[in-house]
Amino acid sequence: MGRRDRPDHYSERARREGYRARSVYKLEELQRRFRVLGRGMRVLDVGAAPGSWTQYALKVIGERGSVVAVDRSELPALEAIEHVEAIVGDLFDEAVVERLVGSGPYDALVSDAAPNTSGTRSLDTSRSAALVEHVIRLCPLLLAPGANLVAKLFQGGEERALLEEVRRLFDTGRLIKPKASRDESFETFLVGQGFRGAPPDDRGAP
Repeated sequence: MGRRDRPDHYSERARREGYRARSVYKLEELQRRFRVLGRGMRVLDVGAAPGSWTQYALKVIGERGSVVAVDRSELPALEAIEHVEAIVGDLFDEAVVERLVGSGPYDALVSDAAPNTSGTRSLDTSRSAALVEHVIRLCPLLLAPGANLVAKLFQGGEERALLEEVRRLFDTGRLIKPKASRDESFETFLVGQGFRGAPPDDRGAP
């Protein structure tokens, strides 16, 4: 069993508290520090499987809020939950994007999505950057003014450029590695707060 497969403090805590993955505590820390989620919000969870971020978002936003959860994998654990719309599909599929636009706009977009990994760090970080870049490009289509963004990114040299793009669209932009991220992980999270609305040259994107 590899180090990443071994149960740790966060894995055991997730099991005790009924969350489907230890990754929930990354979002919990970001929420505690930056208040990216609020009561009554409409949230888009990208890369939602196995469902722990949606579980946590529902806890924060309450009964007046709702979550649209999208992933390429099946989402059976989320389909029967009240206030959740589960969508199986690829964010690069125009039909999926159109469906998400139809269910929006969203007050927060949270993404723990990661590309299929190859084991070659340079390739994996490049794929991750392309995924996050796509998420950022969709913000003008998906987000309401004032909305917040959280997106996982593998560090490989493109994070500064992506941070600047977040800062172009949001009042503030940060790069944060939560304590719940494993020590050996090269992931970080982009946090954008206060979406300014679609710039004129971004309308009608992607």
